Amino acid sequence: MSVEHIFLFREGLWRCEGEFLDATGKLTRVAGEAQIRHYPDKWVYEGALRTATTPPVEHRTVYEIQPMAPGNFATPWTSKSASFGTMHGRFMIVGDAILSAYESATGRYRGQDTIMRRDEKHYSARGALFDGGKLLSAWSIELTL
Repeated sequence: MSVEHIFLFREGLWRCEGEFLDATGKLTRVAGEAQIRHYPDKWVYEGALRTATTPPVEHRTVYEIQPMAPGNFATPWTSKSASFGTMHGRFMIVGDAILSAYESATGRYRGQDTIMRRDEKHYSARGALFDGGKLLSAWSIELTL
């Protein structure tokens, strides 16, 4: 069965809410947004998450994605963040999921994301980031268009 994905494949502003687990096991509520923009040569996914702490901590990431050609199920992306430098990964479509596996340019950091389509306006994202074999963070985020 073919699933039509909206997230990444259409421009839009998604609201994000969920939980972030740090390396010590501390769970923190987070909220933010994910903006998807399409250009002729790239798709841009700009995300911002803010912790529900005082003061809040904001984490921003900008992904540059090679537009997925018709009939393809995978496409490469790169991102830059102040915390982890440049990351390289691939988005892969597997039924109702958008999977992503990635690593830093040095290979030190590695991670994965699973973004599940719930319906046309809702996705659920689950992921984890590792420093070598050590868990740095994990998250559970709900995305709403």
